[in-house]
Amino acid sequence: MRTRTLITGGGGYVGSALVKRLAEGGDHDVVVVDSGLTSGRTEREPGVSYVRADIRDCAGWTHELTGVDSVVHLAAVVGDPACGLAPQLAWEVNYLGTVRLAEACRRAGVGRFVFASTCSNYGISGSDPAEVTSPLYPQSVYAASKVQAEHHLLVNRDEHFTPFILRFATLYGLAPRMRFDLAVNVMTGDAVHKGKVTVHGGRQWRPFLHVQDAARAIHLALGADRTTITPQVYNCGPLADGHRIIDVARLIAAEVPGTELVMQDTVTDHRDYRVDFSRIRRDLGFRAGMRVVDGIREIKGRLDAGDFKDYADAPYSDLLALTDSLHRKDPASGCRTDRTWPHLTRATTA
Repeated sequence: MRTRTLITGGGGYVGSALVKRLAEGGDHDVVVVDSGLTSGRTEREPGVSYVRADIRDCAGWTHELTGVDSVVHLAAVVGDPACGLAPQLAWEVNYLGTVRLAEACRRAGVGRFVFASTCSNYGISGSDPAEVTSPLYPQSVYAASKVQAEHHLLVNRDEHFTPFILRFATLYGLAPRMRFDLAVNVMTGDAVHKGKVTVHGGRQWRPFLHVQDAARAIHLALGADRTTITPQVYNCGPLADGHRIIDVARLIAAEVPGTELVMQDTVTDHRDYRVDFSRIRRDLGFRAGMRVVDGIREIKGRLDAGDFKDYADAPYSDLLALTDSLHRKDPASGCRTDRTWPHLTRATTA
């Protein structure tokens, strides 16, 4: 049975991979809603409807949500640097946008709501792998806004609105809308184009997940049974692909011969966590199909072929794209002298 699925932030890194997957799978009629704030270069998939709109204005999305069976909420100011650049915007989009979208979905009778969260919520986990019931120690505006958004979804669940929350590991790998401001991706780009990788500290542990595996996990969540109001929170990542940052750098150096590792003692990112991903395997049958080394190899292959020559430029960086939007006073950034939240004109194309 085909279902109508609306994806907020469908022009972004995870969104573009998910949209392609669902469009090619044939079981979803897909509607993408995206402001274009950081995803201006995303190519459109045939048969997918695209709506340009701001998540902060979703209270009025009567037309957009009519007939929608499922919503995947990916729209966000993503990552610590981007949220640090514009914290007010981050809270408006990541928290208030989620609150308003959830309420709009409840009014429209949307039966499935999948929310993209992050393992960054754990911040510093200690020696024991973090489970979904472990304490949360957000170290940034990004993580704090996701924690608060999760809280709203969980306390407002009922038999008609049971959100699935997926806390994703650190993402990497190729996607239609590519990003090179993620650890594995940017270090691989630096190794190929600059011949060196700079590591700050390097002892921090992180779990890593390929972006295509993230899209597959969302697809599984869309089809999962929804017969309980029990909180559906899942850490989303592979059972055995946790690495220290220095180990990732060494993997890259092994795949790109001649790469120089530049070690700096100054730690610019204090997040340090290991995570237990057994629940999502048990409940949803999710198994990651890609390893970090696989992602390094595929990115290196594209770089060696001459793709992404401008990998360090704004189109591949949420931080740089947001910086450009704020500088231009792009309406989607909300950075206008009247301080109002703008309504973006809907422009739908088949």
